[in-house]
Amino acid sequence: MILSDVLHVAIEHLERITQTPIEIEMTASPKNALWDVQLGIKTGKATSIFKVEVKDNVLPAHVTSILDKFKKPETLLVAKYISNPAKVTLERQGVNYLDMAGNCFIRNDKGIFWFVKGQSTKVDNEETKHRAFNKNGIKLIYALLLNENLLNEPYRVMASKACISASTIGDILNDLQKSKFLVKVNKDRMTLTNKPELLIQWVSAFNKKLKPKLLRGRFNLSKDTWRQLRLHDLAFWGGEPAADLLTHYLHPGTWTLYTGLDRKTLINDLKLLPNPNGELEVYSLFWELKDTTFIKPAVNTVHPLLVYAELIGSGNDRNFETAQKIYEQHIKNMVE
Repeated sequence: MILSDVLHVAIEHLERITQTPIEIEMTASPKNALWDVQLGIKTGKATSIFKVEVKDNVLPAHVTSILDKFKKPETLLVAKYISNPAKVTLERQGVNYLDMAGNCFIRNDKGIFWFVKGQSTKVDNEETKHRAFNKNGIKLIYALLLNENLLNEPYRVMASKACISASTIGDILNDLQKSKFLVKVNKDRMTLTNKPELLIQWVSAFNKKLKPKLLRGRFNLSKDTWRQLRLHDLAFWGGEPAADLLTHYLHPGTWTLYTGLDRKTLINDLKLLPNPNGELEVYSLFWELKDTTFIKPAVNTVHPLLVYAELIGSGNDRNFETAQKIYEQHIKNMVE
């Protein structure tokens, strides 16, 4: 379905659900404009003009990159599918949205306030079925986002950096190419393309498919003395503590540690006591330890890209604000 059809179907469903005659006046935006159309909605005596952008799927990871644009007055995000967590974030941020099923959050200072939930759609909202976004692909994409030059290294080098088998590299790269995230410049050189969307899909896939498999257990941790914990060079803060160390903006409520240390060392040397309800979650590393591209040694954290992904995946409002800061300070120049 083309995106212009998405807009018309969404408006048709909205009119049916609200049982309000809606006079639609669509004006095409000028070529190269920032918006797809201008949408005039007449309800009673009031007319509201919305600047509209139509998208395909909107997931939590998309919200960071679009928030500034849609927090402006009289704007409307229309999409084929918007996940429930993304809707919650948009509502909290005051962003008007409408999906193809008619679910919406639309309000302005001219008398419009529509809030519709629970409308079902048969739209296939599964992000991807490609190998590129399964476990090994997620690891490789992470390495490539941090160091795109790896694309032009032998498969064994890429595999080593991402801690996966070299035999899986070809299929993953083929899937990336079919999905238009990878192009061949010439017979000897490849490059990533459409990196903002690649980042969004990677963040979603990481939180759903890879991160749960990396969890090694939970441990007790003193909230007041976590900064004094003497980490070996095989352990690095992730999630909220890493965000605190990187931005000095977020006070952690949960603690995340990525490490290659065995359980015995965690208990004996770091004095961490196993507890299924503990405050600290410990995860396995999924990159080549000796490559400092994947970490921030000065503050003992994982790379900000991984921290960003974890904050987005948490669904927490304060984490979302901090994720925006990390995106602007550490990630934007990598993907745009």
